[in-house]
Amino acid sequence: MLGREWPGTKVGHGGTLDSSASGLLVMLVSSATRLSGIVMSMPKVYRAIVCLGKETSTCDFAGEEVFSADWRSVSEADIDRALCSFAGWRNQQPPKVSAVHVGGRRAHEITRSGGDPELQARPVFVESLVRHGAVSESGEFALTIRCGKGTYVRAIARDIGRSLGCGAHLSSLTRESVGCFSISNAAKFSEAGELESGELRRAMTPLSVLSDFLPTYAFPDEDMRRLENGLAAPFGHAVRKSFGRFAPEGVIAFASGGTFSIARLKRLDGEFWAAPEINIFDRTDSEVNR
Repeated sequence: MLGREWPGTKVGHGGTLDSSASGLLVMLVSSATRLSGIVMSMPKVYRAIVCLGKETSTCDFAGEEVFSADWRSVSEADIDRALCSFAGWRNQQPPKVSAVHVGGRRAHEITRSGGDPELQARPVFVESLVRHGAVSESGEFALTIRCGKGTYVRAIARDIGRSLGCGAHLSSLTRESVGCFSISNAAKFSEAGELESGELRRAMTPLSVLSDFLPTYAFPDEDMRRLENGLAAPFGHAVRKSFGRFAPEGVIAFASGGTFSIARLKRLDGEFWAAPEINIFDRTDSEVNR
């Protein structure tokens, strides 16, 4: 969670989860809500359990069976060969029960009202798929999937089943990380669905974590003041602070003093300038945002 605990403050999120999934949900507090698009675009890591032998209408355990076949002739080598074909860029058709817009309506609304939404395949990026352990007697196996924005892991399970000819769906899905945010550092809910005392404050994460994850630079005070006022500053004056591990759509960050700025490079009169798109201010050590 980015930001600080503050009664009455604005709260957003960095990407929702399917109702049948569990795991990390990044919450954005106060002015950090302006970083929602950046967080949503970050790479994600999922732990999935795929079950062979049946495809469902939702591509997970919550749906109705639409196809089934005997999976027992499928070997682990067959599965691993199939997994290799899913790495990298590929066109993926979203599940019909999904939040994708079709003609101004959500695909799941059309499907649940008896319609048949025409979903176009979309390019998605899968960095890696790693199988863990053997296939169980019930046809289940575990996967760790590293992927980019917009990837439906349910659709990966569906397409694995189609590739193997036996059908498949997700038995479970857990999101373990979003960019630099990990479930190991997240606030934990009790069995009653409530946060224990102090758990929310413990899980608050300062904006400084993004300085290590994004390509980050510092400007002299005069140029930082230009960014703060919404004006572009000459990139030639910038000093690199970190190379970062992720650059969403080519944006870069500037952190200096009490300002964290998301900017984009533009070429003006033969020179590169950093044009600010988001400015977030932090004037004290004890407060993340104001």
